[in-house]
Amino acid sequence: MIDEDRVKRFAGVLRRLRYRPISFDNPELFPEPDDYIYPNYVFFMVAIDHRTGFEKSTGSKYHGSDLLFYLARKKQIEEPEFFTAKNLRDISAEDIRQIFTFKGVTVRGAEERAFLLRDCAERLLERYNGDVMRLFKKAEFTLSSEKGILSRLKEFRAYEDPMMKKSFLLLKILKRQGLRVKDPYNLGFPVDSVLIRLALSSRIVEPDEDLMSKIDSGERLTERETAILREMTGKALIMLSAEVGMEPDVLDDILWTYGREIDSEKIVTPLDERVDKEALRDFLLFIRSRFVKKIEFPPTWYF
Repeated sequence: MIDEDRVKRFAGVLRRLRYRPISFDNPELFPEPDDYIYPNYVFFMVAIDHRTGFEKSTGSKYHGSDLLFYLARKKQIEEPEFFTAKNLRDISAEDIRQIFTFKGVTVRGAEERAFLLRDCAERLLERYNGDVMRLFKKAEFTLSSEKGILSRLKEFRAYEDPMMKKSFLLLKILKRQGLRVKDPYNLGFPVDSVLIRLALSSRIVEPDEDLMSKIDSGERLTERETAILREMTGKALIMLSAEVGMEPDVLDDILWTYGREIDSEKIVTPLDERVDKEALRDFLLFIRSRFVKKIEFPPTWYF
């Protein structure tokens, strides 16, 4: 169930943040923006951006997804066209291990990630001449038509998720670098474990007692239970986006960045300088309205 009163209260807190959006141009994580290297780098990196296993114990200022991008960027600086279809069609698990190891910690599931990259590369070469920008052009820069961007992205195994988490994340990043689509109102939230947990801890989503009890006990959820939570969270966040008057991709910056730090004793993020400090205190209190354990989801590369 979605608590609409809580959604409205949350919207009031979020408006006061006066957030100034980021541009995904950190040179330690992303190449220089252009029409080929940057979009293809992001396409391939988002394809393998799930459950990295890079926790804060690595000692880096980056962790999780950010550390994945940091290591990829180091490789891309050495070989500017590394993250392109023509180069990745034969990438191996050993290649993945060599690139994505930091202080002795290696990314989880090297074989799976190598498979996803090879699949993306092969299909991109076969159907779009090895360039994700050609996919957007063939889709005529529409999202949700039968042959639109979202349908075409589902041709790739990494992007086949019915909830389209990685598709929405890809579009979110490229949108900040100037990608324009004809129907931006069809953009949704890249719903993952962080957003689900935040929706529960802020109490804008209230699952039934049996499901909440299962989460509290740390028991692994079924695929059906996971789908229910993801769908409910997505609907609640779209409602929140409309109530705040903030586009989903921009609101996602705030919710995901702070949501993944929700267990930290003192939350510090790169967004702190982009929001109102007093409102931030109220925001952090709101998203910690109740404690929710890290949720045990079934294995997936969807998020």
